[in-house]
Amino acid sequence: MKKEQIILVLIAVFIGGYIVGRVTHKGTGAPAAGPSQTAMAPASVEPPAAAPTSAPTPSPSPAPSPSPSPSAAAAPSQAPSAPVDPNQIWRATIHDDDAKRGPDAALVKIVLFSSFGNQESVDFAPAVENIVKDFGDKVQIRYKHKVVPVPHPDALFAAEVAAAANAQGKFWPLFDKLMKSSSISPSQIESAAKDVGVNWAKAKEEVDAGKYRTQVYRDSLLASEVAANTYPNVMVNGVRLAAPKTYERLKPIIEEQIKKAPDYAKQYGKKGNELYADIVKGGKNFEQMAGPKQTFDLTGSPVLGKPTAKIQVVVFEDFQCPFCSKIGPNLHEFQKKFPGDVAIVFKHMPLDIHDKAQGASEASMAILQQGQDKFWAYHDVLFNNQQSLDQDNLVKFAEQIGADVAKFKKDLESGAGKSVIGRDVQEAQRSGVSGTPAVYVNGFKYQGPRGYPPEGLEAVSRAYYGL
Repeated sequence: MKKEQIILVLIAVFIGGYIVGRVTHKGTGAPAAGPSQTAMAPASVEPPAAAPTSAPTPSPSPAPSPSPSPSAAAAPSQAPSAPVDPNQIWRATIHDDDAKRGPDAALVKIVLFSSFGNQESVDFAPAVENIVKDFGDKVQIRYKHKVVPVPHPDALFAAEVAAAANAQGKFWPLFDKLMKSSSISPSQIESAAKDVGVNWAKAKEEVDAGKYRTQVYRDSLLASEVAANTYPNVMVNGVRLAAPKTYERLKPIIEEQIKKAPDYAKQYGKKGNELYADIVKGGKNFEQMAGPKQTFDLTGSPVLGKPTAKIQVVVFEDFQCPFCSKIGPNLHEFQKKFPGDVAIVFKHMPLDIHDKAQGASEASMAILQQGQDKFWAYHDVLFNNQQSLDQDNLVKFAEQIGADVAKFKKDLESGAGKSVIGRDVQEAQRSGVSGTPAVYVNGFKYQGPRGYPPEGLEAVSRAYYGL
């Protein structure tokens, strides 16, 4: 081979090896080693356990470590949307006030998580009549409201009206009426209720009084607990229907569970609701509130609301964390709705990966010396300007909210509140917090519906703490 040809071959081999090496490295997706503290997406933790019917003490089982997300996208909180094992049983608890079709004595329970005002639920709704037609008294259908996160602005109102209709024995006629279209409005809901014979004056009075709010939110928490993240979600004796969700795919699951039911009845020596409770008792679920209960020192902390409020929401945050900036409005909305019963406590956790977070925390504590109102105004400005947290802007923001700039500079220089920041970081580490935001409700780690929506916080507070 000529010298020129040898050189060309060597060049070709070198280039080929380089390309293969680059592609292989890119394909591994192996992350580089990073700092121990990382920002995390809102509520990027496992969801909940079976929602209680009253307000018990949350389970004291150890809280799992958060799962920080390196993505800047707002990752949804909640468990995986589909189980790996198609025969996995989920602990979909039933309650006496559920809307139901079929006898309690049925050996097979079909739990349907759904909501008014979304097209997927509308598309699936005819399956209810198909189930009744094909299986009759062999099965019982239980309806569960899933309104967190809100799929439609009027979904909560529709659910509460439906619960009131159920108390009058009119749920399923109203269900059929409202599931004709994903378009709903208060006037349409009222008209549909009247059309099917609901005593509207009584139902409206009960809904306005919030009589069914806790029930509807309890169901929504249960949806999170059993990873019922999509609409609709159906479980047959705890076994989930995976996508695509059609009656044709649901029918063989029901048939299989009907075949297994006599063996279950023999094994547990029970029937009906008691049998179902035993079947799903050991089923998979995700805790809504994780223990053990933590105690936090509020001395010197910024507090929105009364420090003695019935519901105390402690939030560990980092002013440079993009996910923290997203949950602030939800927390404020929740507190504003229940000003006498809810307090939001800000705890500092400036992460090592954010070079300006410590300085922003110190600046916010200097502002706190001028009052709680000034702190929360400054808090909002900092989160709205996360890319501009250098020293000059921290001073400019103080001026922007009407603070005494001279006093601010003096307090900042003296390190006012710096010891509180250090204490907060120690509390976070003691509690197992490894990312931000981290939210605790009355001392228990909140692991609820995605993005910390105010409805999810209200649901937890109603179900667990009697809000």
